[in-house]
Amino acid sequence: MMKKTLIAVAALAATASFAQVTIYGLVDIGYGTHNTTSRNSAVFTKSSGVMDGANAGNRIGFRGTEDLGGGLSADFLIEQGISPTNGALFGVRSGAAGHQYDGFSASGSAAAASGTAGAYSQGTNRQSFLGVKGGMGTVRIGYQYTNLYELSTLAGFVQGSEGTPGADKAHTHGNAAVGGTRANGLTYISPTMNGVTVQVQTGAFTGREDVTSNTAITASGLSVDKNNRMGIMVKYASGPVALAFAHTKADMQASVIASGLATRTNVYGALIAAATSATTNAAERSASLNQVGGSYTMGAAKVGFTYNKGDNGGSTTSTVATDYKAYNISASYALGAYSPFVSMGRADSKLSSTGALSEDYKLAQAGVRYNLSKRSVAYVMHGITQNNAVAADTTVGFKDQKTIIGLSHSF
Repeated sequence: MMKKTLIAVAALAATASFAQVTIYGLVDIGYGTHNTTSRNSAVFTKSSGVMDGANAGNRIGFRGTEDLGGGLSADFLIEQGISPTNGALFGVRSGAAGHQYDGFSASGSAAAASGTAGAYSQGTNRQSFLGVKGGMGTVRIGYQYTNLYELSTLAGFVQGSEGTPGADKAHTHGNAAVGGTRANGLTYISPTMNGVTVQVQTGAFTGREDVTSNTAITASGLSVDKNNRMGIMVKYASGPVALAFAHTKADMQASVIASGLATRTNVYGALIAAATSATTNAAERSASLNQVGGSYTMGAAKVGFTYNKGDNGGSTTSTVATDYKAYNISASYALGAYSPFVSMGRADSKLSSTGALSEDYKLAQAGVRYNLSKRSVAYVMHGITQNNAVAADTTVGFKDQKTIIGLSHSF
């Protein structure tokens, strides 16, 4: 009996070793107070209590690899955002720096109260992709982090936390115009040579690249929705120095009504009626964003920066054409298990036609992290994000500030 049991255990162990599947995750919970006010503080949103933490995004994930032989391996990753202080848990995840209470969605009222930051989102998929890795590099396909998110948030150039106002906007400013922080597509990552790694991406936004239909609009033409994203990032790391540059370009075409011919055919060759005029939706544009980031480590001290510059590609004669510019500077210092940090930044959005500011953020954040172990971190942080472009006393998004003490544990 004992022999059969040992054989069964060995078989299970062998199966697990071939699968090489790892379950991982992070749970971050804190107690905080969050205030968002208008310029004269007469209009406000306040929330406080036990909440999802601010040091890192809560998640659970599954990743694995299979040896294909010949130096090749197949990889997969599925990572879901969770909200440990919400009754839905796996059904929602909290936004980067939004107020956390039920009914406060990631758009609408949240946009008014906290700039572009939301509260709870049902888009819980953080990443889900397949990949093949070998001597020539790595190729991935699926829903994954974009280059702009890799540089802005994951490369270690920002010492503050985007889960708290004060370090929540400048490093990612302009990202929505070029496809966001996650998107569907293909990624190629080169081998690292002399400290240099190149990462190229192509694909869509969160949906499909190209959709065409003649039913969404009347018989006057075709309904078109195209979202094509292309990006390249070059990273360099050697000793205490880390640098990166990323360029992202996104072409968008939406709700275009075809016209100009007496009779035309749709994409399947069927005849459709002639249109009397052509209408192009204001969403049709070609947007771009350039990012630079870097850090330098001097013993126990580390300093980092990010810089963003881009535009949403709208017509310069329209009210939707916008230019983006932002920078973030931060520093930390390790004192044993303690690591105090400071972060500051500016971010603005200007109408291309007039130069008028639609957003003018001033950001500041400070805090300290304490490493209880390699996987557990206690922290306290306070930050303020102030939009100086808000002129009206009745607009609640003028100043956003939060103080939180929390505990983060990774597994």
